[in-house]
Amino acid sequence: MLTETVAGRTYDYSHTVGRQALTGMGFNFPVGMAKGKDEVVYVLNRGGEGVSNVPWNKVGYGARIGIVKLGTQPNEEEFLGEFSKYGDANGEYIWGSGMVTDSQEKLYVLDEWLNRVTVFDKDGNFLSHWDTVEASDSGPNGSASIAMDKDENIYITDGRSHKVKRFTRDGKLLATWGTHGSAQGELDSPWGITLDNQGFVYVADFKNHRVQKFTPEGDFVAQFGSHGDGPGQMTYPVDVTVDPEGDVYICDWSENGWEQGKVHIFDKDGKYITSLIGDSQVLSHWAQMTVDANDDYGKRRREVATTEPEWRFAQPAAVEYDADHNRLLVVDTQRSRIQIYNKQIQYMVPQLNL
Repeated sequence: MLTETVAGRTYDYSHTVGRQALTGMGFNFPVGMAKGKDEVVYVLNRGGEGVSNVPWNKVGYGARIGIVKLGTQPNEEEFLGEFSKYGDANGEYIWGSGMVTDSQEKLYVLDEWLNRVTVFDKDGNFLSHWDTVEASDSGPNGSASIAMDKDENIYITDGRSHKVKRFTRDGKLLATWGTHGSAQGELDSPWGITLDNQGFVYVADFKNHRVQKFTPEGDFVAQFGSHGDGPGQMTYPVDVTVDPEGDVYICDWSENGWEQGKVHIFDKDGKYITSLIGDSQVLSHWAQMTVDANDDYGKRRREVATTEPEWRFAQPAAVEYDADHNRLLVVDTQRSRIQIYNKQIQYMVPQLNL
Protein backbone atom coordinates (compact mmCIF):
# COMPACT_ATOMS: atom_id res chain seq x y z
CA MET A 1 0.00 0.00 0.00
CA LEU A 2 1.67 3.19 -1.17
CA THR A 3 -0.49 5.47 1.00
CA GLU A 4 -2.04 4.40 4.29
CA THR A 5 -4.17 6.50 6.61
CA VAL A 6 -4.61 5.05 10.09
CA ALA A 7 -5.26 6.52 13.55
CA GLY A 8 -5.23 10.07 12.19
CA ARG A 9 -1.86 9.63 10.49
CA THR A 10 -0.99 9.19 6.83
CA TYR A 11 2.18 7.42 5.71
CA ASP A 12 2.86 8.05 2.04
CA TYR A 13 5.65 6.17 0.26
CA SER A 14 7.82 8.65 -1.63
CA HIS A 15 10.77 6.95 -3.33
CA THR A 16 13.92 4.88 -2.93
CA VAL A 17 17.56 5.94 -3.00
CA GLY A 18 20.48 3.60 -3.65
CA ARG A 19 21.66 0.49 -5.42
CA GLN A 20 24.20 -2.27 -4.78
CA ALA A 21 27.74 -1.00 -5.36
CA LEU A 22 31.13 -1.82 -3.86
CA THR A 23 32.16 1.80 -4.23
CA GLY A 24 30.85 5.07 -5.59
CA MET A 25 27.20 5.77 -6.34
CA GLY A 26 25.46 3.14 -4.23
CA PHE A 27 25.64 1.16 -1.00
CA ASN A 28 26.98 -2.19 0.17
CA PHE A 29 24.98 -3.68 3.05
CA PRO A 30 24.26 -0.34 4.75
CA VAL A 31 23.60 -0.69 8.49
CA GLY A 32 23.45 2.87 9.75
CA MET A 33 22.71 6.43 8.80
CA ALA A 34 23.24 9.87 10.30
CA LYS A 35 21.82 13.22 9.27
CA GLY A 36 24.07 16.11 8.40
CA LYS A 37 22.96 19.57 7.32
CA ASP A 38 21.40 20.76 4.06
CA GLU A 39 19.72 17.41 3.28
CA VAL A 40 23.01 15.51 3.55
CA VAL A 41 23.03 12.04 5.07
CA TYR A 42 25.98 9.78 5.89
CA VAL A 43 25.44 6.09 5.12
CA LEU A 44 27.47 3.47 6.98
CA ASN A 45 28.22 0.47 4.76
CA ARG A 46 29.13 -2.76 6.53
CA GLY A 47 30.39 -4.39 3.33
CA GLY A 48 31.49 -8.01 3.34
CA GLU A 49 34.44 -10.21 4.16
CA GLY A 50 36.05 -12.74 1.84
CA VAL A 51 39.34 -11.51 0.44
CA SER A 52 41.75 -14.44 0.74
CA ASN A 53 45.47 -14.69 1.45
CA VAL A 54 45.67 -11.33 3.22
CA PRO A 55 46.02 -10.31 6.90
CA TRP A 56 42.85 -10.43 9.05
CA ASN A 57 42.41 -6.67 8.89
CA LYS A 58 42.40 -6.65 5.08
CA VAL A 59 39.76 -9.29 4.30
CA GLY A 60 36.85 -6.84 3.95
CA TYR A 61 35.41 -5.14 0.89
CA GLY A 62 32.71 -2.54 0.31
CA ALA A 63 33.01 -1.00 3.80
CA ARG A 64 32.89 2.77 3.61
CA ILE A 65 30.84 5.80 4.59
CA GLY A 66 28.91 7.39 1.74
CA ILE A 67 27.90 11.04 1.64
CA VAL A 68 24.59 11.60 -0.12
CA LYS A 69 22.39 14.64 -0.58
CA LEU A 70 18.89 13.20 -0.50
CA GLY A 71 16.91 16.12 -1.84
CA THR A 72 13.18 16.22 -1.21
CA GLN A 73 11.80 14.60 -4.38
CA PRO A 74 12.59 11.50 -6.45
CA ASN A 75 15.64 11.81 -8.71
CA GLU A 76 17.06 14.71 -6.69
CA GLU A 77 19.53 12.48 -4.82
CA GLU A 78 23.19 13.27 -5.37
CA PHE A 79 26.27 11.22 -4.51
CA LEU A 80 28.79 13.61 -2.94
CA GLY A 81 31.64 11.28 -2.00
CA GLU A 82 32.81 8.61 0.43
CA PHE A 83 35.51 8.01 3.03
CA SER A 84 36.96 5.40 5.39
CA LYS A 85 37.43 1.69 4.64
CA TYR A 86 37.75 -1.74 6.23
CA GLY A 87 40.68 -1.99 8.64
CA ASP A 88 41.92 -1.20 12.13
CA ALA A 89 44.12 1.82 11.40
CA ASN A 90 43.16 5.40 12.23
CA GLY A 91 40.01 6.37 10.33
CA GLU A 92 39.08 2.75 9.50
CA TYR A 93 36.60 0.25 10.92
CA ILE A 94 36.04 -3.51 10.90
CA TRP A 95 32.34 -3.98 11.70
CA GLY A 96 30.65 -0.61 11.51
CA SER A 97 27.45 -0.75 13.55
CA GLY A 98 26.13 2.79 13.92
CA MET A 99 26.90 6.48 13.79
CA VAL A 100 25.64 9.88 14.89
CA THR A 101 26.47 13.55 14.24
CA ASP A 102 26.82 16.41 16.73
CA SER A 103 26.10 20.15 16.51
CA GLN A 104 29.60 20.81 15.11
CA GLU A 105 28.93 18.34 12.27
CA LYS A 106 31.40 15.83 13.66
CA LEU A 107 30.59 12.22 12.86
CA TYR A 108 30.95 9.48 15.49
CA VAL A 109 31.25 6.00 13.96
CA LEU A 110 30.85 2.91 16.13
CA ASP A 111 32.82 -0.31 15.51
CA GLU A 112 31.34 -3.51 16.90
CA TRP A 113 34.52 -5.56 16.46
CA LEU A 114 37.12 -3.05 17.68
CA ASN A 115 34.77 -1.62 20.37
CA ARG A 116 35.70 1.93 19.58
CA VAL A 117 34.25 5.19 18.31
CA THR A 118 36.04 6.97 15.49
CA VAL A 119 35.44 10.71 15.05
CA PHE A 120 35.51 12.43 11.65
CA ASP A 121 34.76 15.95 10.50
CA LYS A 122 31.91 16.53 8.05
CA ASP A 123 34.20 15.97 5.07
CA GLY A 124 35.43 12.62 6.34
CA ASN A 125 38.79 13.66 7.74
CA PHE A 126 39.90 11.56 10.72
CA LEU A 127 40.03 13.46 14.02
CA SER A 128 40.35 10.92 16.84
CA HIS A 129 39.07 7.68 18.29
CA TRP A 130 38.31 6.27 21.73
CA ASP A 131 37.48 2.88 23.21
CA THR A 132 34.00 1.89 24.38
CA VAL A 133 35.39 -0.81 26.70
CA GLU A 134 37.72 -0.15 29.62
CA ALA A 135 41.02 -2.01 29.68
CA SER A 136 40.02 -3.81 32.87
CA ASP A 137 36.84 -5.19 31.26
CA SER A 138 37.51 -8.77 30.13
CA GLY A 139 34.24 -8.99 28.21
CA PRO A 140 32.56 -10.31 26.25
CA ASN A 141 31.70 -7.02 24.54
CA GLY A 142 30.21 -5.91 21.24
CA SER A 143 29.30 -2.26 20.69
CA ALA A 144 26.00 -2.43 18.79
CA SER A 145 24.48 1.03 18.36
CA ILE A 146 24.97 4.69 19.20
CA ALA A 147 22.80 7.73 19.98
CA MET A 148 23.29 11.27 21.31
CA ASP A 149 21.21 13.29 23.78
CA LYS A 150 20.53 17.03 23.76
CA ASP A 151 23.61 17.66 25.91
CA GLU A 152 25.62 15.71 23.32
CA ASN A 153 26.42 12.86 25.63
CA ILE A 154 26.74 9.58 23.74
CA TYR A 155 24.76 6.42 24.54
CA ILE A 156 26.07 3.05 23.33
CA THR A 157 24.42 -0.36 23.55
CA ASP A 158 26.63 -3.41 24.05
CA GLY A 159 24.96 -6.49 22.67
CA ARG A 160 27.27 -8.99 24.33
CA SER A 161 27.46 -7.54 27.84
CA HIS A 162 23.74 -6.57 27.67
CA LYS A 163 24.39 -3.04 28.90
CA VAL A 164 23.91 0.60 27.95
CA LYS A 165 26.79 3.01 28.48
CA ARG A 166 26.81 6.82 28.53
CA PHE A 167 29.95 8.76 27.53
CA THR A 168 31.02 12.32 26.92
CA ARG A 169 31.84 13.15 23.29
CA ASP A 170 35.54 12.62 23.98
CA GLY A 171 34.99 9.15 25.45
CA LYS A 172 34.80 9.66 29.21
CA LEU A 173 32.53 7.00 30.71
CA LEU A 174 29.74 8.61 32.73
CA ALA A 175 27.41 5.72 33.57
CA THR A 176 26.60 2.08 32.82
CA TRP A 177 23.29 0.30 33.32
CA GLY A 178 21.56 -2.89 32.25
CA THR A 179 21.08 -6.45 33.50
CA HIS A 180 20.93 -9.61 31.39
CA GLY A 181 17.51 -11.20 31.44
CA SER A 182 13.97 -11.16 30.10
CA ALA A 183 12.08 -9.49 32.92
CA GLN A 184 10.79 -5.94 32.75
CA GLY A 185 13.77 -3.59 32.46
CA GLU A 186 16.26 -6.37 31.70
CA LEU A 187 18.05 -6.74 28.35
CA ASP A 188 19.11 -9.57 26.08
CA SER A 189 21.46 -8.53 23.27
CA PRO A 190 20.36 -4.87 23.04
CA TRP A 191 20.88 -3.33 19.61
CA GLY A 192 19.40 -0.06 18.31
CA ILE A 193 19.08 2.95 20.59
CA THR A 194 17.55 6.41 20.34
CA LEU A 195 16.26 9.25 22.52
CA ASP A 196 13.07 11.29 22.26
CA ASN A 197 12.65 15.04 22.72
CA GLN A 198 12.09 14.57 26.46
CA GLY A 199 15.33 12.65 26.95
CA PHE A 200 13.87 9.16 27.40
CA VAL A 201 15.99 6.32 26.04
CA TYR A 202 14.56 3.62 23.74
CA VAL A 203 16.42 0.34 23.29
CA ALA A 204 15.73 -2.38 20.71
CA ASP A 205 15.87 -5.43 22.99
CA PHE A 206 16.86 -7.86 20.23
CA LYS A 207 16.51 -11.33 21.75
CA ASN A 208 13.60 -10.30 23.97
CA HIS A 209 11.69 -9.20 20.85
CA ARG A 210 10.60 -5.82 22.15
CA VAL A 211 11.62 -2.19 22.57
CA GLN A 212 11.98 -0.80 26.07
CA LYS A 213 11.81 2.81 27.18
CA PHE A 214 14.03 3.99 30.03
CA THR A 215 14.95 7.14 31.88
CA PRO A 216 18.50 8.37 31.16
CA GLU A 217 19.54 6.66 34.41
CA GLY A 218 18.22 3.28 33.22
CA ASP A 219 14.91 3.07 35.09
CA PHE A 220 12.23 1.17 33.19
CA VAL A 221 9.31 3.26 31.84
CA ALA A 222 7.44 1.26 29.19
CA GLN A 223 7.54 -1.59 26.69
CA PHE A 224 6.61 -1.60 23.02
CA GLY A 225 5.70 -4.87 21.31
CA SER A 226 6.10 -8.53 22.16
CA HIS A 227 7.28 -11.72 20.45
CA GLY A 228 5.19 -13.06 17.57
CA ASP A 229 3.89 -12.30 14.10
CA GLY A 230 0.57 -10.68 14.97
CA PRO A 231 -0.30 -6.97 15.04
CA GLY A 232 2.10 -5.16 17.35
CA GLN A 233 4.36 -8.20 17.66
CA MET A 234 7.90 -8.59 16.37
CA THR A 235 10.87 -10.91 16.01
CA TYR A 236 14.42 -9.58 16.52
CA PRO A 237 13.98 -5.78 16.47
CA VAL A 238 17.23 -4.10 15.48
CA ASP A 239 16.62 -0.36 15.56
CA VAL A 240 14.20 2.28 16.81
CA THR A 241 13.52 5.98 16.29
CA VAL A 242 10.94 8.46 17.61
CA ASP A 243 9.36 11.40 15.78
CA PRO A 244 8.53 14.80 17.32
CA GLU A 245 4.93 13.71 18.03
CA GLY A 246 6.21 10.74 20.02
CA ASP A 247 5.35 8.00 17.51
CA VAL A 248 7.81 5.11 17.74
CA TYR A 249 9.21 3.29 14.68
CA ILE A 250 10.82 -0.13 15.10
CA CYS A 251 12.87 -2.08 12.54
CA ASP A 252 11.96 -5.76 12.77
CA TRP A 253 13.88 -8.61 11.09
CA SER A 254 12.14 -11.99 10.94
CA GLU A 255 12.11 -15.45 12.49
CA ASN A 256 14.57 -16.99 10.04
CA GLY A 257 16.32 -13.84 8.88
CA TRP A 258 15.12 -14.07 5.28
CA GLU A 259 11.40 -13.35 5.47
CA GLN A 260 10.10 -9.85 4.86
CA GLY A 261 11.29 -7.34 7.38
CA LYS A 262 8.92 -4.70 8.70
CA VAL A 263 8.85 -1.31 10.37
CA HIS A 264 6.26 -1.29 13.16
CA ILE A 265 4.72 1.98 14.30
CA PHE A 266 3.38 2.63 17.81
CA ASP A 267 2.03 5.77 19.43
CA LYS A 268 3.75 7.34 22.43
CA ASP A 269 1.62 5.28 24.85
CA GLY A 270 2.59 1.97 23.25
CA LYS A 271 -0.57 1.44 21.20
CA TYR A 272 0.13 -0.34 17.92
CA ILE A 273 -0.74 1.73 14.82
CA THR A 274 0.44 -0.12 11.70
CA SER A 275 3.42 -1.76 9.98
CA LEU A 276 5.28 -0.82 6.81
CA ILE A 277 6.60 -3.66 4.63
CA GLY A 278 8.36 -1.78 1.83
CA ASP A 279 6.82 -0.25 -1.28
CA SER A 280 9.63 0.30 -3.79
CA GLN A 281 7.54 -0.46 -6.88
CA VAL A 282 9.74 1.78 -9.02
CA LEU A 283 13.50 1.31 -9.18
CA SER A 284 15.62 4.00 -7.62
CA HIS A 285 17.16 6.57 -9.92
CA TRP A 286 20.59 4.98 -9.55
CA ALA A 287 19.29 1.42 -10.04
CA GLN A 288 17.43 2.49 -13.19
CA MET A 289 20.69 3.90 -14.52
CA THR A 290 22.21 0.42 -14.14
CA VAL A 291 19.32 -1.22 -16.01
CA ASP A 292 19.37 1.40 -18.78
CA ALA A 293 23.07 0.80 -19.33
CA ASN A 294 22.57 -2.91 -20.11
CA ASP A 295 19.73 -4.15 -22.33
CA ASP A 296 20.02 -7.66 -20.92
CA TYR A 297 19.14 -6.40 -17.44
CA GLY A 298 15.90 -4.97 -18.75
CA LYS A 299 15.06 -8.13 -20.71
CA ARG A 300 15.53 -10.41 -17.73
CA ARG A 301 13.40 -8.18 -15.52
CA ARG A 302 10.55 -8.51 -18.03
CA GLU A 303 10.76 -12.30 -17.90
CA VAL A 304 9.86 -12.66 -14.21
CA ALA A 305 6.25 -13.24 -13.18
CA THR A 306 6.31 -10.31 -10.76
CA THR A 307 8.85 -7.92 -9.29
CA GLU A 308 6.85 -7.55 -6.08
CA PRO A 309 9.45 -9.32 -3.88
CA GLU A 310 11.94 -6.53 -4.60
CA TRP A 311 9.45 -3.89 -3.47
CA ARG A 312 9.61 -5.20 0.07
CA PHE A 313 12.08 -4.66 2.88
CA ALA A 314 14.79 -7.29 3.29
CA GLN A 315 16.24 -7.17 6.81
CA PRO A 316 16.05 -3.40 7.37
CA ALA A 317 18.74 -2.58 9.91
CA ALA A 318 18.28 1.12 10.68
CA VAL A 319 15.54 3.73 10.75
CA GLU A 320 15.75 7.50 11.19
CA TYR A 321 13.09 10.21 11.31
CA ASP A 322 13.87 13.37 9.35
CA ALA A 323 11.90 15.98 11.29
CA ASP A 324 12.91 18.77 8.89
CA HIS A 325 10.89 17.13 6.13
CA ASN A 326 8.47 14.96 8.16
CA ARG A 327 9.70 11.75 6.61
CA LEU A 328 10.88 8.33 7.68
CA LEU A 329 14.14 6.94 6.27
CA VAL A 330 14.46 3.15 6.33
CA VAL A 331 17.85 1.56 5.66
CA ASP A 332 16.88 -1.53 3.63
CA THR A 333 20.10 -3.42 4.26
CA GLN A 334 19.93 -6.56 2.13
CA ARG A 335 18.77 -4.50 -0.85
CA SER A 336 21.40 -1.76 -0.33
CA ARG A 337 18.99 1.16 -0.46
CA ILE A 338 16.95 3.64 1.58
CA GLN A 339 13.16 3.65 1.35
CA ILE A 340 11.52 6.99 2.17
CA TYR A 341 8.02 7.57 3.57
CA ASN A 342 6.44 10.97 4.12
CA LYS A 343 4.30 11.43 7.21
CA GLN A 344 1.49 13.64 5.94
CA ILE A 345 0.18 16.03 8.57
CA GLN A 346 -2.95 17.27 6.75
CA TYR A 347 -3.65 14.61 4.16
CA MET A 348 -6.89 15.11 2.20
CA VAL A 349 -8.70 11.87 1.38
CA PRO A 350 -9.77 12.00 -2.31
CA GLN A 351 -13.48 12.47 -2.98
CA LEU A 352 -14.41 9.50 -5.16
CA ASN A 353 -17.93 10.75 -5.83
CA LEU A 354 -16.78 13.84 -7.75
